[in-house]
Amino acid sequence: MKHTFTREQVKRIILEELARSTDEEEAEDLLKDLVGLKEDEVDEYEAKLKKAKVFQKRVGISLLGAVAILFGGMNALSDSQEQKVQKDVAKVQQIDNKTLEEFGVDTGALEDPEAAAENRGRAYPTAKLGLADMSDMGNNEKIEAAWDEIDQMVKDGDLRYTRARIASQVPGGMAALDYDALPPNMVLPNSIGTKDQYRTWIVKNILKGDIKNLEQLRKFVFGNSGKWPSGSGNQRARYVGDAQVLPPEWTVAYDLLGDTTERASQQVADYYNRSEEETRVRILVNFGHETAQQLEDELNDALFKVGRHKSLQVSLTKPTQ
Repeated sequence: MKHTFTREQVKRIILEELARSTDEEEAEDLLKDLVGLKEDEVDEYEAKLKKAKVFQKRVGISLLGAVAILFGGMNALSDSQEQKVQKDVAKVQQIDNKTLEEFGVDTGALEDPEAAAENRGRAYPTAKLGLADMSDMGNNEKIEAAWDEIDQMVKDGDLRYTRARIASQVPGGMAALDYDALPPNMVLPNSIGTKDQYRTWIVKNILKGDIKNLEQLRKFVFGNSGKWPSGSGNQRARYVGDAQVLPPEWTVAYDLLGDTTERASQQVADYYNRSEEETRVRILVNFGHETAQQLEDELNDALFKVGRHKSLQVSLTKPTQ
């Protein structure tokens, strides 16, 4: 006898499929945000997604939960997503440590997230972390507390300002903090989030997940410096010597611009170098150049402007005779 489904069964199947589809889309979007544009090569993204799917099936949780737990994406979740994933976290906490460690899960963070974050902070060279508790503060108080933390770290020598590569009418130019020296869970004053959270926001809202929007990011970083306030309270802007201070959010945006420009420049060079002569001519025309040297100069100038000329020198090969 041929089996037929009741209307309720069909409805349930459809709803389950929709939920599964939504979970996969959210998980993939989250992973793309976490991978950002530093690792846009398909191989690495696919490898992480495959690992998340294996983990999902092994422990019986959502794919979104698997991505967040495996790759540190809890801070990037929306409130509704976080509520869903908390059930997954509770379930994963019941799994034996051997299985979790096999997938690289931080078991200590699952048992005591606050203690784990504090331990990671102690290992970070410039971090005292624990930082200011902002849970009961208003927005202006949070801004003040975040800047106080930065000012104290600068005073203690844990952070320092260097001249920023940005045009300014201020006689002393602009000064910025070093990206790598910013503690990973330090609250940034303008965004009231960590540097990873702000970086994710830029990828979503400025780059829109596409390297083709690199020019928009460049304008975002080097445009009107007035959109990068460093003041708080009655103080319009902070100064170090004669230089006006840029907030750490600028440092995050500049670092992302550097990473993306470096990758884009190398991609153009690699594509040019492996192309036939006819394709090379089209590449030059698209960039508005007549010679490979002109294109090479443009790519290296772009690297210089984002401070990446020391780590990467783009070279274009001469066409074979």
